[in-house]
Amino acid sequence: MVANLTLSPNDITAKLVYHYSAPPNISLHESNVENSALTLEDGKTFTGTISVVNSLVEHFDPSLEAKNEPDKSEVQKWIKSTEEADNDSSKVANELNQHLTTRTYIVGNYLTVADLVAFARTYNFVAKLSSKERFELPNLTRWFDLIQNTATSESGPKSGLDIIKIDLEAPKVEKKVRKSKADKATKDQSKRDEVIEASAAGSSAKEGKKSDKKAAKEAEKASKKGEKKEKNKKEATAEIVISPSLLDLRVGHIIKAEKHPDADSLYVEKIDVGEDEPRTVVSGLVKYIPLDQMQDRDVVLVCNLKPAAMRGIKSFAMVLAATSTEGNVELVDPPPGSKPGDRAYFEGYEEGSPEPVLNPKRKVWETLQPGLITTSNKEASWIKSEDKSVHILRTEKGICTVPTVVNASIK
Repeated sequence: MVANLTLSPNDITAKLVYHYSAPPNISLHESNVENSALTLEDGKTFTGTISVVNSLVEHFDPSLEAKNEPDKSEVQKWIKSTEEADNDSSKVANELNQHLTTRTYIVGNYLTVADLVAFARTYNFVAKLSSKERFELPNLTRWFDLIQNTATSESGPKSGLDIIKIDLEAPKVEKKVRKSKADKATKDQSKRDEVIEASAAGSSAKEGKKSDKKAAKEAEKASKKGEKKEKNKKEATAEIVISPSLLDLRVGHIIKAEKHPDADSLYVEKIDVGEDEPRTVVSGLVKYIPLDQMQDRDVVLVCNLKPAAMRGIKSFAMVLAATSTEGNVELVDPPPGSKPGDRAYFEGYEEGSPEPVLNPKRKVWETLQPGLITTSNKEASWIKSEDKSVHILRTEKGICTVPTVVNASIK
């Protein structure tokens, strides 16, 4: 006897989990029933989406289970809360966007059934959004694109959830000069015209050459001021194009690493990046990488993110690490022979100067990060969303790689 799964025609969530798990010993039926139902070989029956999904994971695909009790509670919380998507999809989308601000996956930084359930329930909402609306939900969009191109790349289309083309490039922004500034610029121009006229005519015979020289200097000063304002205006209205060349990526060498005194999940590292003093970097890698593997080793860092305090200690860079769909985490390794301070860059984006500090309002990192992934050859890379072209991360010494994980998200 085999288990039997009867799917309701509208139960895309259970259908996606079934196709992802692909259990060989289940007989699948799609029927015009109100609720999906799963009957196991022993005759026990589970009815309703949540019961069916949890049973599929428990009995047929433990890889989707949470790894500890707190995470299990969190998974069930999100499975339950995302049910509201049918009635208020915008609310669920905003909650997920906020929750995913510092996370790759919904629970525990590894793929769980919560990700598949939330993906299925938000699919129609995300599909209808414009590029601008998706950019206003950057964390949800990044997570959604990761799930559809990795975890559900095969099971999604089988469930009627085809891959949605998502533009991860930031919308081009045009900053308009405020009316008050424009009015001031007009007044400045009038003042320059008056000064120039005064210079040409001379203020009076009594002031003579001295007055002429003063007027000429004022005219020149006013003219330069006007040119500077015009230049600033042009720069303000220039299009902002986000590309990997904006990132300041460097090879670093970890001199010392220790656990954060006030946070069990964080390391505090001193990293040489080729500057006069080593940088302090805080990384949330305690659960994934033993302390001895964080000592005396080379890494690749993003060095121009805005410094951020993490439990009282300010971090001045971010160590790049790759996370597989199974939750395995590995640091990105620079090529042999690298030294601290060596520049890392993505092939095809060698030109250009990184910004000293990325402007958080432009969301440069948030826009580029979803495209960071390891290839089947374990090479660190960035995939351009428009044409799916692959750009390998490298230094002059060679290619940056990871030990084992492939198709893993880098952040």
